[in-house]
Amino acid sequence: MLTIVMAVYGQPKMLAHQIETILSYPQDILDQLAVRIVDDHGTPPAEIHKEVRDLLDIRLYRVLEDIPWNQMGARNIGMRESTGWCVMLDPDMVIEADMIDKFMRFTACPRGKVFKFGLKHMSGGAKLDYSSPNAWVVHRDDFFEMGGYNEDFRGHKGWSDCLLQEGLKAFFKVRDAEDIWVSFHLPSDGFDDAMVLSLDRSVAYNKVLKVKTGNLIRKMGGWRRYVARGLVPRKFRCKTKRIL
Repeated sequence: MLTIVMAVYGQPKMLAHQIETILSYPQDILDQLAVRIVDDHGTPPAEIHKEVRDLLDIRLYRVLEDIPWNQMGARNIGMRESTGWCVMLDPDMVIEADMIDKFMRFTACPRGKVFKFGLKHMSGGAKLDYSSPNAWVVHRDDFFEMGGYNEDFRGHKGWSDCLLQEGLKAFFKVRDAEDIWVSFHLPSDGFDDAMVLSLDRSVAYNKVLKVKTGNLIRKMGGWRRYVARGLVPRKFRCKTKRIL
């Protein structure tokens, strides 16, 4: 099985496109696929129609508190509710039908490896970009072995993904999955909710926090000691409810 884990925040058009694309996969793929969506208390609340639930192993959870920039907490919840190999997506990252077979191949890999897939920008000449720090295929148990996302970064935008990337690289063998990518959408592609524009997008606060956390990790003697001391997880701090 492969699980798609996705946090959404008031993005009905982007989510509808995601589900429409997933339902276009061949039936033998759908039989091996699970989807875990965590609505990070967005407006309007995310919905999954009954006909979709009849065709796909899909679950929807909702964060019960309105916490700005809580994607890391929502992703932690989605990973908690998953099993085996997981691909973490933002709503604006879409696995096209002609690419899903390549993603399914990760399920045959042994634990201890982590893969970064590319983003194919649908604006600006369909550029292929492997620099994103939040585009991962990782085994659920490996994700939590290194502590998952640090939820101290919630409330402000940015840098939690960069910290996660450092942790994954410290624990596991990480490599770019060449020629494996998702379509990356911007509002200019026709999805005006592809980006969250209703919140303060400054990354200054979390940039300072990232430096402080990095200094602490080095002072502790590296990531493994940092995690062993129980300093990194602080996960599942947000309350959630399963909706479907």
